Amino acid sequence: MNGVHGDIVELVHARTVEILSEVGFCVPEREALARLEAAGFPVDRDSQMVRITTELLDEALSRLPRDVCLHDRSGTTPLLFGRSSYFMGAGTPVNVLDLKTGARRPATRQDVRDLVRLQDALSNVEIVRPTVTATDQGECSDLVEIAEALRGTGKPVVHRTLAAERVDPAVEMLAAVAGGEDALRARPSFATLYCPISPGYFTPENVRCLLRWAEHGVPITLLSMAMGGASAPATLLGELVVINADILAWIVALQILYPGVPLLYGSVSAVLDMRTGLLPLGAPERGMINAGAAVMGRHYGIPSMCGGLSSDAKALDAQAGFEKAVTAVPLLLEGADIIYGVGATDAGSSISYTQMVLDDEFIAGLRRMMQGISVHGLDEEVALIKARTPRGNFLGTKHTRRTFREHWLPGILSRDAYETWQAKGDTIEDICRRRAQDLLANHQPPALPAAVEAEMERIVRRYLGPEFRFEA
Repeated sequence: MNGVHGDIVELVHARTVEILSEVGFCVPEREALARLEAAGFPVDRDSQMVRITTELLDEALSRLPRDVCLHDRSGTTPLLFGRSSYFMGAGTPVNVLDLKTGARRPATRQDVRDLVRLQDALSNVEIVRPTVTATDQGECSDLVEIAEALRGTGKPVVHRTLAAERVDPAVEMLAAVAGGEDALRARPSFATLYCPISPGYFTPENVRCLLRWAEHGVPITLLSMAMGGASAPATLLGELVVINADILAWIVALQILYPGVPLLYGSVSAVLDMRTGLLPLGAPERGMINAGAAVMGRHYGIPSMCGGLSSDAKALDAQAGFEKAVTAVPLLLEGADIIYGVGATDAGSSISYTQMVLDDEFIAGLRRMMQGISVHGLDEEVALIKARTPRGNFLGTKHTRRTFREHWLPGILSRDAYETWQAKGDTIEDICRRRAQDLLANHQPPALPAAVEAEMERIVRRYLGPEFRFEA
């Protein structure tokens, strides 16, 4: 964003309002269209286009809650947004890189269970996603994924349903875990997320899902997936206008229909690679455009959830390291509240157990970098320097013994001498695989009360049939 935040924010906001007031956004769902028209939105029923007015915009922005947070499962420890960036597992492709063989294969319910437990064990992952789709569970896999996430972690969870009729059972499970729907509203440990089709369109089913979650007061992330050069202009500033219009339209709609519903400003946008026609998630521009989204979220006073820590690499290699860094650092610098991408590889089409473990180490190093140089009195250091100039040594001083522990030490990346490294014979993939296997073998997430698990099982069984069971 080049430090010109004020100018960019005002420009993007003004041009967004111009588009939404003159052209609007499409609402291809009859009941929602009628409700918006009754609430005062200018509606063209033939084109299904809805426009905003200055009065509706001002009213909606005045209703936006500015204290949105996510809690842990117990409801006692909130993640307070606006103070630091939190990291979240990616989601939810249908493929996984097998932990034993490294081969890409369809993801299963067991992968959902294992990847949730792995995120629970990783100290630098604060928010958990199912990360993969349980392809062996049929069209209601979303309920199974939510259930396994709630069982497998005490951390906040983010997921979605793909059909509106499954929102209510999902909320029933969430309320069972939270101790009732009032407790869920007061101390939410779950947020959902939905992506528009840029520019300006949600599918009818996604509209129905959005409205149903909003009725329950569950935090909703409006997650733009604009593609610069395809579904948005190729310039980053033009793409940011599309992202902002996608999100601001539904900020206004949801706040008018459901005043005070908690919302997050999200973007997993990128730019199209014109050579291949593919969407590269490891491009430097992805970090840049989503950092811009984080700035816009802060302008409206709501938390941001932005795609980063991304890679198009197919293995744990130099490409993955470069791309993970260039897509995460801009988000950290701009203070994105949630950075979405842990475990993602191959342009988000697969989740890797070993990449997830290595990402946890990357995050620790990035956080150390973001701490910067602490400012403190230098009397002790200056005295030491004077006493040891010239060519003195500081290794044996009490000051060094007391302070060196602030330096970051990796647990996976090697700093050994060449001969030591060669003798060990381990690749980073080998180390990450053993680490993932060890965590899965030994980490036990906090258990839910038996009565809560039984209630969740009953809820899912209504949809999947009497044979559905949780594994011990």
